[in-house]
Parts: sequence; C-alpha cells; structure tokens
Amino acid sequence: ILVNELPDLDVAILGPDPICATEISTLVFPIVSGLAPFNLNLLDGSNPITLNVDAAGLIGGQPYQVSPSLTTTYTLVSVSDANGCAQNLNKNETLTVNPLPLVNITGDNEICDEDISYIYFNFSEGTSPWIIDYNVNGGITQSTPALSNILDSISASPSTTSTYTFLSVRDNNGCESNLTDAATISVNQLPEVSISGGGEICDDGSKIDRRGG
Repeated sequence: ILVNELPDLDVAILGPDPICATEISTLVFPIVSGLAPFNLNLLDGSNPITLNVDAAGLIGGQPYQVSPSLTTTYTLVSVSDANGCAQNLNKNETLTVNPLPLVNITGDNEICDEDISYIYFNFSEGTSPWIIDYNVNGGITQSTPALSNILDSISASPSTTSTYTFLSVRDNNGCESNLTDAATISVNQLPEVSISGGGEICDDGSKIDRRGG
C-alpha cells in the first residue's frame, strides 16, 4: 500500500514589506510536502481566491503579485496536490501598507511689500514629518523644511505678486503623493512721495524779500 503524504504549503512575503499604497509586493508559497502542481485556497484579507502553485512555490513561474490599498493578511485555507490528497491549512502572513500622504493647502493673501504672509498645511494622512516640493512662479523646485505638526505653516515674503505651486508631498515612510495646489500672494508696493519746496524765512515766520528797490 502506497501512502502519499498530505500536501503542505507555507506562505512568505518575498517583495518589500511594508509598502506604500499603490505599490506592489510579492508572495511565494514554499513547498513543505506533496506533489506539484497544487491547488491552493487562500484568503486575500477576507476575499477567497484559488491559485495554481508549481513545484517552485510560484504562480506560473513567477512570485504572486499583490497591491493592497490597506494592510492585509494572507491566510492559507486548504491545499490539494497532484496525488489528489488534500489538507486544511491555517498559516498567514501580513503585508503592512502605509497610506499615501494627504494635505490641504491654503495661503491666498494680499500684503504690502516687506510684509510677511503664511501658507498653511493641514495633513490628514501619512506619518510625520512631511516635506513638500514646490516652485515660485514656475521657477526651480524647492522643498519646505520638515513639517512635523498636523497643522503647520511656512512664511513667505515675496517682493512682487507670486504664485506658489505645490508639486508633491512625501512623509517619513517615504510614501509620496503628487499635488496640484497653489497659493497666490498679491503684493502691493509701498507708496512713494516726492517733496519739493525750500527758501528762507525769518524767525517770526515772515518771508524774506530779496528784490532790490
């Protein structure tokens, strides 16, 4: 009597862990016992899926790609092999997903030349500190200092009306989001005055008449 051993697979995260939302990682399914190919039932979070696993623990010769939007646990439920043997499983791996940073930017203002204005940042996603790339009037790309507070700001004191265009935000996890926000600071120039006059007066305020006579 030939007794075939029960199939058994494991699960491992081969790709990067953690990842940022929208990024890709990969899983592999190392063979513990049984004869390939295997039909593997697993839960992708709470979603059931079935995969055909080859002798290398891969899917069609490649690691299994995953790109969850939230931290997700992959749980092996059951497996059957080429011998027709089957076994329930209870193994899992959790892939950590960091959210993309999100920020609301305000700062439209009107000031006088030499005054200071502020641009305000309200962060709703991501991990402190955040850094934002921007340009002024389409010029070279600059970066804010590290912004550590959920509500934070930078100062600006342009000498002429200027538009600050915000390009991207990245957080302490290295996750990055593109931005389309802009803030315009309108600058009113300081008033100028021209003064004319002169001449001579007496101590009592009367004018001096230098005409001959």
